[in-house]
Amino acid sequence: MKKQPFLLEIGTEEMPDWMIDPALKELQQLFEALLAENKLDGKVTLAEATPRRLVLMAEGISAIQPDSVELVMGPPRAAGEAAAAGFARKLGVEPQALKTVQTAKGEYLAYEKKIRGRASINILAEALPGLILKLYFPKTMYWTGKGGPRFVRPIRWIVALLGAHVIPFELAGVKSGNITRGHRQLGKPRVRVTVNTYLNRLRANFVMLPRWERRLTIQSQADAIFEAHGV
Repeated sequence: MKKQPFLLEIGTEEMPDWMIDPALKELQQLFEALLAENKLDGKVTLAEATPRRLVLMAEGISAIQPDSVELVMGPPRAAGEAAAAGFARKLGVEPQALKTVQTAKGEYLAYEKKIRGRASINILAEALPGLILKLYFPKTMYWTGKGGPRFVRPIRWIVALLGAHVIPFELAGVKSGNITRGHRQLGKPRVRVTVNTYLNRLRANFVMLPRWERRLTIQSQADAIFEAHGV
């Protein structure tokens, strides 16, 4: 079964620094639970943030959910042929397709209903809007009006990709796509990305995503200034 990489970027107005780490951890946990619940495989490879974006990347996600079997319970076997025929008719199958299952209450008729796996992109398109809004923040705000969605800050753009395809959904009037934004002053306002080019395209537009790298860069520049002034 084909495996695909995944990218989610939630672009916002500037978030309070102290709220970012807990949100990233919860985002990863919710996404991993979503993968497990739908048997999509995959693992998170990156959970990072800047003041204006929460980012999650994963790899190895199945393109299609595996098929499954659901046991649909019917009437007691002792209910007779008429009850069996009615149960089968409701399911759209022949009575011969039914099986007998032993339960604590005795023998019951049942049917093994085969459920075809759905495309992962459709599952994610349905689940991601709710997953994003489920993130907990100590303080949230409306920005589309009372009764609208609440988030830590207004959501301004969303990148959602599975392999080469956009995962299509809309949240608070913002449609998902493959367009991110560079640094507010130094970068381009619209930057087209793929899962593979995302990090390099950010860097080319003056966005350094890894927090440890930003910290080291700031420290190095500060040290250089202090040294230049003999401090």
